Amino acid sequence: MVRRALVVLLGLALGLGIGSGVLLLGPRLDARWQTATANREPTLVERFTRSERAPLLFVPDSVSRDPAAPATLVVVLPGLGGIGRDLAQEFVVAAEAHRWLLLAPSSDYDPRSANESLEEADLRVDNEIVALVDRIIARPSFHLASRIDITGFSRGAQQAHRFVLRHPDRVGALASFSAGTYTMPTSPQPYPIGMGGFEQWDQMRPFDPIALQRVAVLVGVGTADANPTDVARAWDAVGGTTRLERGSRFAQALVQLHVPARFQTYPGVGHTFVPAMRDDAVRLFLGG
Repeated sequence: MVRRALVVLLGLALGLGIGSGVLLLGPRLDARWQTATANREPTLVERFTRSERAPLLFVPDSVSRDPAAPATLVVVLPGLGGIGRDLAQEFVVAAEAHRWLLLAPSSDYDPRSANESLEEADLRVDNEIVALVDRIIARPSFHLASRIDITGFSRGAQQAHRFVLRHPDRVGALASFSAGTYTMPTSPQPYPIGMGGFEQWDQMRPFDPIALQRVAVLVGVGTADANPTDVARAWDAVGGTTRLERGSRFAQALVQLHVPARFQTYPGVGHTFVPAMRDDAVRLFLGG
């Protein structure tokens, strides 16, 4: 009896060990997640050895089975220090259902050295995203829509909405959640607070408010995300003192420019990404 009990316990321990291993390794085994800078599916060795911060591209089975049919590229930008795949994973079910490729960078938003300003870091990340988008759209194996959709949370939302201000002709919809600061498109204050000198941080291209009118925008934030100490003070005059107030003012500014924008709050939600935000972003990208 003792011997049989030991065998049973050993079997359970082995089973639990294997189960835990599968849970840990499962994401690495999913071949739908490709390295965005490659032009092919990764090998098993490449999936196990690539950095967790490598830019990834989720290619749903619905697209792999029928690559000639139209698909849409959706860019997903995480918060400061976040991993792109973690946020993009929230959209996997919708991506399979609606033929979306998910581009998930894990960008270094902050300056990389003392010689790089915040504005330079912002433009660097924008250039990196443009390069990734161009590379994916250029792949002959996909039939992608000419306009992308983009979403971001927290610091990723800051980068996402500035991407749209720079490239409104390339974006169909923006879902921006819980940004700490917004570049106010109706303010003459110096960039990145307002649009003063904007062209200096956009390859000398002027801001195009007419093209922006073709972008559908959702600005969302939790009602409990309203602590003034959580945000930088330089934006107070144009945006207000909290993420909640700043999101509302940014949406209002877009409406003043005749952009189809709406502001959405999430009762009781603090500074976190919740399923309701994802669901609202999905509806936006579907034209709802």
